[in-house]
Amino acid sequence: MARRRRSHRCTLLRRLRSHRVVDRACRIEIVRTGRYIRPTRLTRAAATGSALAIVISAAFALTRYRGLPDVLVVHFMRGGVPNGWQYKTYARVLMPVFVQLALALTLGSIAALLLSRSHGEHDRDAPDVKVAAAAAEAVALLTFIWIAFQAYATFALIAMWQREHAGLYAYNAVELAGVILTGVVAARAYAQLRAPAPRPFVPEHWRFGQLYKNADDPALFVPTRAGDRWTLNFGRPVAVALMGVILIVGIVAPALILGLSLR
Repeated sequence: MARRRRSHRCTLLRRLRSHRVVDRACRIEIVRTGRYIRPTRLTRAAATGSALAIVISAAFALTRYRGLPDVLVVHFMRGGVPNGWQYKTYARVLMPVFVQLALALTLGSIAALLLSRSHGEHDRDAPDVKVAAAAAEAVALLTFIWIAFQAYATFALIAMWQREHAGLYAYNAVELAGVILTGVVAARAYAQLRAPAPRPFVPEHWRFGQLYKNADDPALFVPTRAGDRWTLNFGRPVAVALMGVILIVGIVAPALILGLSLR
């Protein structure tokens, strides 16, 4: 009976169209197919939490919009005395939500690029697959942290406008908590990105001595020539896109923050 059940289970696994099954004495090794690496549970939870935070923030701001004064206080003197006002608009009240959407779009794009796979098949236990999943998980967690911070900003700003007095309750404490959590996530990701196993050196796959380029290699992350850390496979267009997004975020975001602070 046990042999029949085992044989029946193996037969069913062989018939699965979404997996390639390698059977050695009924030891099944499943190779996943698809254009993306399966995200971790924590990645999915962070993405769900980010989406909920955006929806809750938008719903709260929209439901409180009519109750806000027509002129919003935007600057205060010492002692909490208002000395700057602007007219109430949906764009102004929903500004934290727009920041949330921008974070979700940019960082979500980075996470999606990290999980992309040029070839349709991959071993979920392969080192480069684990590294990509860990990196995407870290990005998703960072996204959730700062989207949650903007959710707090939505509630705090509306409360401040309603009482027309300076002060965002616990703003500095919440911001500090976000910075600390960011450090924790970064340290955790660094610990997960263990030193890779070195690969055989193939001269034609390396440009300028340090840039790996192999379009036939489906891995996005590959060991460096020294084998002590990971680098990108620039033979995949997604690596160039990933670097482009990171550079744009690194240049545009500080410029926007500086511009807003000088207004």
